[in-house]
Amino acid sequence: MARKQQIKIIGIVIFVAFIFVKCANQMSPPGGDIDKVPPIILSTYPENGTTNFSENSIEFTFSEYVNKRNINDAFFISPLYDGYPEFSWTNKTVYISFPDSLNPNTTYSVIIGTEITDVNNNNNMKEPFILTFSTGSKIDSGKISGKVYTEKSEGTLIFAYKIDTGFVNIYKEKPSYLSQINNKGNYELNGLGNGSYLLFAVKDAFKDLIYNIGDDFIGIPNKIAEITHEKNALSNFNFFIHKEDTLAPNVQSVTMTDKNHIIVEFNEPIDSSKISINNFSIFDSTMNASHPIKYWFNGNPNKHQYILCLTDSLNVKNEFYLYSKNFVDKKGNFTKLEITSFVASEKPDTNEIKIDKIETGFTKSEIDYLKPNFSVSFSDAFNSDLIDNAVKFYTRDSVSIPIKISPINYAKYEVFSESSIKPKENYFFQVDMKHLSDAAGNIVDTVLSKRIVTVNDLDFSGASGFVNKANYENIKVILQEDNKPSSRKQINLATNNTFNFERVIPGKYLIWAYVDADSNNSYSYGLIDTLKFAEVFKFYPDTLNLRARWPVGDIEIDFTK
Repeated sequence: MARKQQIKIIGIVIFVAFIFVKCANQMSPPGGDIDKVPPIILSTYPENGTTNFSENSIEFTFSEYVNKRNINDAFFISPLYDGYPEFSWTNKTVYISFPDSLNPNTTYSVIIGTEITDVNNNNNMKEPFILTFSTGSKIDSGKISGKVYTEKSEGTLIFAYKIDTGFVNIYKEKPSYLSQINNKGNYELNGLGNGSYLLFAVKDAFKDLIYNIGDDFIGIPNKIAEITHEKNALSNFNFFIHKEDTLAPNVQSVTMTDKNHIIVEFNEPIDSSKISINNFSIFDSTMNASHPIKYWFNGNPNKHQYILCLTDSLNVKNEFYLYSKNFVDKKGNFTKLEITSFVASEKPDTNEIKIDKIETGFTKSEIDYLKPNFSVSFSDAFNSDLIDNAVKFYTRDSVSIPIKISPINYAKYEVFSESSIKPKENYFFQVDMKHLSDAAGNIVDTVLSKRIVTVNDLDFSGASGFVNKANYENIKVILQEDNKPSSRKQINLATNNTFNFERVIPGKYLIWAYVDADSNNSYSYGLIDTLKFAEVFKFYPDTLNLRARWPVGDIEIDFTK
């Protein structure tokens, strides 16, 4: 009898333990549809808009079980709380306690950000949730809203500094107020009192609420935000974000691949328009002799490579150094001189020159028949003086079309004609390779020919409209492919405040305008150190679906809104 009773007790214990484990592990049930519904916050304590709040804890209840570990990264409070809030959970509710009292007579905005994910399928919250309450008798009603234009919005915060008291050091000081952008780039700052605010959009890589130049992306405002009794809601306070680069570029590696080629790899993109053979030279420290560079051209762009060509033979037993001087990155940072050792190679170069690619700006090697132009890249560099005698552009009836050729580097050339040709016709670009000799003296006696097809007017679209420019001058209008900023086409606003983009390749486009305040013909993002404000810009709100033969007109870009 005692034996049976013992077995029964053990069975009960095992059953209770099993139930406890099942409850403790918040797991999605097997089978069924995949959960794609993001979690939301159902209720809060206190309620939104509460005044005279005197307690030291608040709570948020979610629509489903969420991953508790994410709350530390998702929780923000403005104004910043000096202490360390404590988090505890009961089922779907998080309790946030403040060991040190909240400030009296202060409007607080608490943000639960999109870092929160559900347990079932790691779905992120779609929008940041904002709870506003006050420890005093009134809620400060000041609000600033806008949009951050960036390809990847995750982790981007709005830093707001109240600057009534003077200078702000964004490198050391945490912001007075915070907000988070949603997945469309929009944000709101609530609960602001009257005063002057300096806002920045910061993609905070280290999550330390401090701007770290070179690591964090930043958006600089075009003005200071002023909240007053008369105007306590500011909208369209928008930002472009970029990574500030104040460091000079440097050479990462130098590799001699054969007797005639050296690959130079930089740590970042270099301004190729300012590169020439005079930027490089080879020094033989054993013989105390220099060797010149004959040609150069671009290598792998993803590795920021440049390929140098030389005709002199290097003794592999000697020590060599590459002198790289006066090179500039895309931000204008300058390196005067860098000296890098490398190992000489005696491997012969036996590769013949080939046409690497032809780029036209269209698909399938198509070109416009009005003032046609394209670029041709070769697999190796050669004397650019020889190219004119080597190339020919002609019709299918072998009628030659006059062209001009301009070198981009020693292996890439721009080809263009001032003569209009026929639409929807086949043309041929021919290169007689026996005229071209690389640094090793390789020549191939062959003629390469590439077929190129012209498009016609029916293949194009367009976009036109007008700009309500308010009191601004020197406005530029930009059309760019959606999610492809490098595709920008820029025109000046006409004197009657209209714009017209013609002969546009069909696709989805964004259109926007900016005030070119510094007249450098390029959008200026501003500077932190001197607090140079960014230039004012304005987007047309909709994505344009430009179809062939169906240009879009009456587009209004309004700087007054």
